[in-house]
Amino acid sequence: MVVSFFGAATPRTAGFNSVDTSALNFPTIMIVFILMWIGASPGSTGGGIKTSTFALATLNFFSLARGKDRVEVFRRQISDLSIRRAFGIIALSLFLIASFDEEKTLLSIAFESFSAYSTVGLSLGITPNLSPASKIVIIATMFIGRVSMLTILIALLRRVKHLNYRYPKEEILMN
Repeated sequence: MVVSFFGAATPRTAGFNSVDTSALNFPTIMIVFILMWIGASPGSTGGGIKTSTFALATLNFFSLARGKDRVEVFRRQISDLSIRRAFGIIALSLFLIASFDEEKTLLSIAFESFSAYSTVGLSLGITPNLSPASKIVIIATMFIGRVSMLTILIALLRRVKHLNYRYPKEEILMN
């Protein structure tokens, strides 16, 4: 029981492992994958998209399913900007799977990439065998995961403008 709790907590923050991750079955690897991707809480030094981002996305899905035009939780309304940031962080986190090693499986490359993005440190054992270019990608992914891709893009692209106008709103047909 203790090993199970430890195994569920470590992919979110620490990266310690008490079992050989390369020996895990596929469903277990996918659970570890999700835990690494979600990561820690926003006030911590852990990586990942953060628990609050995942919670906002989940709350938004439930609000949409219930036909609401806003996201509410604990008698508070969540701002549209927070919802947009949450989905921006989620979308940008999914673009960071890259490798220059064609002989590696997608699962092992994705696991290494998400471990790097989430600054976890878990591995399926392929890190020492990666090419120098792939190792540079992993290093860059660790930096991006810690700082946040959204923060980097805001720093590079943001031009502060006060818009004194609004365009008419449109509803886009989806699905």
